[in-house]
Amino acid sequence: MKVIDLAPGLWIWRLEHPSWRPDVDWQQVVTCVCVDAGRERWLLDPLLPPDDATQVWDRLAQRPPTAVAVLIPDHMRRTWSDPKTKSLDAAVRRYGCRAYGPSVFDPDDGPPETKLEKIEPGHELPGGLLPFRDPRGWNETPLWLPEQRTLVFGDTLTERRGVLRVWMSPTHTERALPDLRAMLELPFERVIISHGEPVHDRAAFERALELPQWPAGPLHQSAYRGNLERVRRLVEAGADTTARDEQTRRRWAGREWAGTRTSSHTWTM
Repeated sequence: MKVIDLAPGLWIWRLEHPSWRPDVDWQQVVTCVCVDAGRERWLLDPLLPPDDATQVWDRLAQRPPTAVAVLIPDHMRRTWSDPKTKSLDAAVRRYGCRAYGPSVFDPDDGPPETKLEKIEPGHELPGGLLPFRDPRGWNETPLWLPEQRTLVFGDTLTERRGVLRVWMSPTHTERALPDLRAMLELPFERVIISHGEPVHDRAAFERALELPQWPAGPLHQSAYRGNLERVRRLVEAGADTTARDEQTRRRWAGREWAGTRTSSHTWTM
């Protein structure tokens, strides 16, 4: 459990996700954001900590949150104290705050008990927070915090080996990169992400847009989609099977792309 002050009215807490497993493609420690915006205090993608985490609870008691938001369906996180209760629901019950989020949810997890106000890209939220459409097209709404000159992302960006990266998507070139480059028009000074090292500066964001998506390349994309036939064609055409990031290296270790493999075998990333 760690609390970090980033700017006046902006702090984060980081803790281990109780549902993390070694086979998932995100890091065990995740980031949650608290931001003061005018008269509002927002909790963004909260994972409410254990009851004895006074460094968080005392701060929230001094100024209770007025709104809570989930930026991406996958971040409808459970509380540490009760794995059956979603953090968003617990925050609403405890503080009486308003709740915002997406209109779709993970089918395995289901929607929260709380009725959410939908976050609409381009429609300003209370306190002046501005949401954007999901650069990857997967129901995420990144937020611009104008008072703190900060961008907050769910899963669009990740950190790997100390480097900020754009997480892969089928429309990386057509949608993700143009949307992210448009954000360079904002006078932001920092970027907050959920997975990996949480805080990055503007220069790191700019570099991320010049790097391949993570994991990168058509071979990775085909494996991610389970398209074994395209993987075969790419390998036969000379695709570089050694161009692997840490996730790819771990999951592809020992794989043999022989023509005898059946099309019913699906590779997942």
